[in-house]
Amino acid sequence: MKKIVLTLSLIFGLTKSFACADGGGEDYYYYNLFSQTLSEAPQYQPFLMTLDNPYFESNDGLKNENILLWQKTMGISYEQAYNLVFKASKSDIDLMIKNGKSSNSNYSYATVDFVKKNKQNLLYLSYAKYLEPYMAFYYIDNDEWSYVSRPEKNVNNLNYKKVLDVLKKSWNAETDKELKIRYGYQLVRFAHYFHEYKDAINYFNMYVASQGIKNPIYYYALDQKAGAERALENYLQANYDFFEVFSHSNDRKLSAYQSMKFTQDLNFEKMLANAKTSQEKNDLYLLIGYNDFSNPMAPMRKIVANDINALQARVLFARAINTIERQYLQQNPESYYWDSSKKQKTYSDLYLPIKTGEGGYYIEEKGQDLQLNDLIAFAKQQATNATDKDFWNLSVSYLNLLNKNFAETKNYLAKVNTNSKEFEQQKKVIEILTEIFEQKKITDNFENHLMTKYGNILNFEYPKLPEDEWTYSAEVNQQMNLKNVILDVLANRFYLQGDKGKAFLIHNTITDLGNNPSWDIINDLDKLDKKSNKSAFEKYLIANKVKSFAYDYKTEKLNDITFNLSDYLSDYRGTLYLGEMKFDLAKKEFEKINQKYHISPSTFYEYDYDYSTDKQTKTLLENQFDGYHNITNKIFGYNKIECFNCDEDVVIATPYLNEFKFIQPNMSKLELTNSLIELAKLAKKSNEQAAKANYLLGNFYYNTTTLGYYRYLLTFDRNNANGPKYNNYGGDYFKTNNFYYKDFGWGSNYTDNFTPSEGYLKRAFNLTKDNEMKAQLLFALSKNEQGKFYNSEDPILKRLYENSYDNTDKILAFKVANFRSNFKELKKYSNTKAYQEIKSNCNYFDYYTNNF
Repeated sequence: MKKIVLTLSLIFGLTKSFACADGGGEDYYYYNLFSQTLSEAPQYQPFLMTLDNPYFESNDGLKNENILLWQKTMGISYEQAYNLVFKASKSDIDLMIKNGKSSNSNYSYATVDFVKKNKQNLLYLSYAKYLEPYMAFYYIDNDEWSYVSRPEKNVNNLNYKKVLDVLKKSWNAETDKELKIRYGYQLVRFAHYFHEYKDAINYFNMYVASQGIKNPIYYYALDQKAGAERALENYLQANYDFFEVFSHSNDRKLSAYQSMKFTQDLNFEKMLANAKTSQEKNDLYLLIGYNDFSNPMAPMRKIVANDINALQARVLFARAINTIERQYLQQNPESYYWDSSKKQKTYSDLYLPIKTGEGGYYIEEKGQDLQLNDLIAFAKQQATNATDKDFWNLSVSYLNLLNKNFAETKNYLAKVNTNSKEFEQQKKVIEILTEIFEQKKITDNFENHLMTKYGNILNFEYPKLPEDEWTYSAEVNQQMNLKNVILDVLANRFYLQGDKGKAFLIHNTITDLGNNPSWDIINDLDKLDKKSNKSAFEKYLIANKVKSFAYDYKTEKLNDITFNLSDYLSDYRGTLYLGEMKFDLAKKEFEKINQKYHISPSTFYEYDYDYSTDKQTKTLLENQFDGYHNITNKIFGYNKIECFNCDEDVVIATPYLNEFKFIQPNMSKLELTNSLIELAKLAKKSNEQAAKANYLLGNFYYNTTTLGYYRYLLTFDRNNANGPKYNNYGGDYFKTNNFYYKDFGWGSNYTDNFTPSEGYLKRAFNLTKDNEMKAQLLFALSKNEQGKFYNSEDPILKRLYENSYDNTDKILAFKVANFRSNFKELKKYSNTKAYQEIKSNCNYFDYYTNNF
C-alpha cells in the first residue's frame, strides 16, 4: 500500500486512499506504515513502490490536463468542462450551436453569451465527438487469430481522405493557436492509427509544432508522433519523444513510460546527454532509480544537486522507505519458505517487529544494498537544506523509529508543523508507534493505559463488505495494518518477559492451542484465568480470544461459540493426559468442566454435488463430535479398510465390544475416560477378558494417532479430514521461533507415539489362546509398525528418500526387512477367517504374502 489512512474516531478523520490490490503477494508480507503519497507528487503516483501491481492504481487527485485547458479556455469550472467534454453527446453540442444556447439544465452555463464566445470551440468539440468512437488503432491481422482485443470500431471505418480534408480545412480556417493545435492533434492521431506513419510525423511538424506552443495537447500529439516513429523503427527518436511526453505531461507519464519500455534501444543513461533542462534530467534520474532499485541513493543525490526541492527526489525517497519497511517490518518473524540450502538466520535483537536488517526470503534479491543509516543521513541533509521540510522531517523521524533511536524520532517529529491532513495523520501514526515500540516491559498499568488510549484501534475489526464487493478498501486494510503491528509488538514483549499465555492469545484464538501442544502456554493461561485483578487488556484478550467459530450454512454466517477459559484449559489438560495414559488425572480435569461445554456444533449440514442431476445435495448430520461430546464406542474397534472419508460403519469393525457393557454407545470425554479406566483395570488381569480389554485399548490408541480413523480426538480437531495436523506441516517452525506465537495454527507439531497401542496389543497377544484374535492382533501390530516406518529417523532410510523415485525398490526392501515382522508372523495364521479377511481388505498384505 502506498498510503496509510487512519479513520478511527479516536485519532482523526477520513481522507481518500488509493486503491489497493487484493491477494497475498509480495506487497502483503510486510507492514507499510509510511505513506508514499506524502511525497505530494500525484503525477508520479504510478511510480511509487509496489511489487505486485505496479500499474494498478489510479491517479486519484490528479486532474486531467486536457480538461484543465478547456476550463481555462471557456471560463467554466473543472466539473462543467469535464461533463461537456466527456459526458455531453454530439447532439447536445450541436443543439447549443443551433439554438445559440442550451435548454438542458445540465449545461445551464451555456448561455447566449457563452455559446457566442465559444462557438469555434463547440464546433471543434462536435467534430471531435463524431471522430472519437472511431479513434482506435486499425489492426491488420491478415485473417489470422490474435491475442490482441479488437474494438468494434476503428479508423478504418472512416474515409481517410475525407476526414483529413475536414481537419485541414478547419485548421486553415482557425485563427486561435490552441484550437489549431487541437485540430493538428486529431490529424496526427488519425494518420498514426491508420498506419500512415510518415503522414503522422509530417502532420505533427506542420500542424502542431509550427504553432510554437507546448501545452498539454502538444504533448498528446507528440505521444502519437512517437508511436509513428517507433512503427518506422526510428527507435532513438521515438524514445526521446516518449520521454518528452513523460517529462512534460502529467497524465501521460504512465503511458509514455510503458511505450518506452516496449521500444527498442532504450537507454536512460544515454538519453541524459540530450536532456535540455533540470526537469528532464531529474526525470531521467528518477527512471534510472525506478528501473534499477537495488540502491537509489546515487540518482537521488544527482536529483537534489540539480534541484534541492525536486519532486523526483521525494518520490524515490518514498520508494526507498517502502523498501526499508519490507526489510524491517515483516509480518512474520521468520519466513515459512526460507531457503534450506542456506543457514537459517539468527537475530541478535529479539524485539520485533523492528528488526536489525536481517531480511526474509523475499528481500534476498531486492533492496539489499539499501542501508538505513544512509537514508537517514540523506533525509537529514534535505531537512536542513530543502524548503519542503515537513516531508523530510517526517522521513527522518520514521526512519529513526525503525532504527530504534526514539529520541531522534521525537526530535524530528516535533519539527513537523503543517496544516496538511495527511501529514498530520502520518505524524500521529509515528507518535503511536513510538510510544508502543519504546515499551520493553508491559506492566498492568501500561495495559490499562493501552485500552484507555488505543482501545478503538485494538478493537477494530473488518466491517461487512457491501454486496458484490470482494476486497476491502485501502483505508480499511491500513487500519488493520496499524492494529496488527501494535499487537505484534505487544505479543513480542509478552513472550520475552515470560507472559506466554498473553503472547499466545494476542494472535490466536484459544482453540489454536490445539495445533501445537504446549504445557508452558496452558500453565501460564491457567495463572491468567485465576488472576483476580485482571487488567483491561487481559479482559480484552479473554473476551476476544476465548471462543471458537462455526459456520452456519442456513444463515451463511460465521458464528462465535463462547465458553469459559477454565473449561477449555481443563479439556486441554484432560485430553493431553488421555494421550499420556494418565486416566485418573484426565478424569479430574474433565470433572471440572461444565458438561454443556463444546467448541463446535453437533448438528450441521454436509454438502455434496450430484453430477447426475447437476444439483447440490445436503445431508443433515446430527449427534456429531462437538469437541467434547458424541464420541462413538466404535473408537475401540479396528479399521477393516483405509478410508477416512468413508462412513465409519463401512470402515470400522467392533469385535468383543458388546462384552463390555459399561462402554456407552455415545460418550463425552469424561464418560470415555471412565470407560478407559474400567478397561485398564480389566486389562491387568490374566485371562481372555483381559486380552480383549487390552485389544480394545490398543485399538483406541492406534485409532487416535494421525493414521487412525478417529485421529481428531487427541489432536483437538473436529473431524478426520486431511488437515495439516495429520501431516506435521510447519511443526519445526515453532521449535525455532523465538519472537512470539504468531500464526500458531499455521502448522502442527503432532508426533505419533505408537508405544501405547503396541504395548496393549502385545499384552493381548500374549494373553489370548484364540488364533482368530491372534491374527487380528498381528494385523493391528503391523499397522503400528507401518506408523513407525513413516516416523523413522533411520539415516539409511533418509538417504534413500533423498532420491525416492530411483530408490523405490530399495525403500520397499528396507521396509520389508525392518518393519514387517508382524506381517511375517501373520502368515503363520493363514488358516484363520481373520487372515482371509485381512488379505482381501489389505492389498499390500496380499502382495506381501505372494512375494515375500
